[in-house]
Amino acid sequence: MEIDFIKTSPTENMTILVETPLPHEEHLAVAEKLMAYNSIYGEQVGFIQEPKDKHAAKALRMMAGEFCGNATLSLAACLMEEKRLPLNATETVLLEVSGAKNLVPCEMQKLEVGYLGKVSMPLPLSVDWEELALDGETFTLPVVRFEGIAHIIVERNIWGEYARVKAEKASTLWSDSMPNAFGILLWDRETQSLEPLVCVKGTSLIWERGCGSGTSAIGVFLAMQAGRTVSVDCNQPGGTMGVQVVMKDGKITALEISGHVSIVAKGKAYI
Repeated sequence: MEIDFIKTSPTENMTILVETPLPHEEHLAVAEKLMAYNSIYGEQVGFIQEPKDKHAAKALRMMAGEFCGNATLSLAACLMEEKRLPLNATETVLLEVSGAKNLVPCEMQKLEVGYLGKVSMPLPLSVDWEELALDGETFTLPVVRFEGIAHIIVERNIWGEYARVKAEKASTLWSDSMPNAFGILLWDRETQSLEPLVCVKGTSLIWERGCGSGTSAIGVFLAMQAGRTVSVDCNQPGGTMGVQVVMKDGKITALEISGHVSIVAKGKAYI
């Protein structure tokens, strides 16, 4: 099979966008092959489609049908590249994205290298403390659930130097209570550092270098704890992503992430 693709780097969360039209039932299998080390190699795959809504420039469906802020920013950057947006110019594009009920606005600013993007994220479905067992211990942890993806937040000092090993083990043990796509977020409050482990059941388990929905989950959690609007920079292995959460009358009314995205490759893959 010959696949047309674009590879992007949103905060080094290496993303493959497939331009070749494919039926939904083939997405996971194709994504798994494209993400492999002996293929294009990336952390996630999205499929570009024609939108149903005439107001949207394009549609994007993620491999597990979840919403992904970084992939959305990536598609917006590709559209701006086609328009040859002038240096420092800013433009907003509307996209139809899996896991989002409404059209998603992306504000993109052209930089010397790549783009600075801001994207409005879908609001969380719930934020709850859930009991999860690991190695004979029960942990009560915050779980932020969005449409199509959930994130479990673990303060890194709880697991100490074995945090990454424990997170990988937990991804298997806790998967039954999670949706098809979920993350375990190791969060260091003092340094505002985030290490996101993201699982798509049966397809991938990856320590992402930058996670948009994970950044959103951290912002939501901190806003709920503080009971007010917050703006936070999350330091991740691939760079810094910003999150802004607006709260009114105890409810989250707006959620936005920001980060850098560049296009690194475009071509054909053979699988």
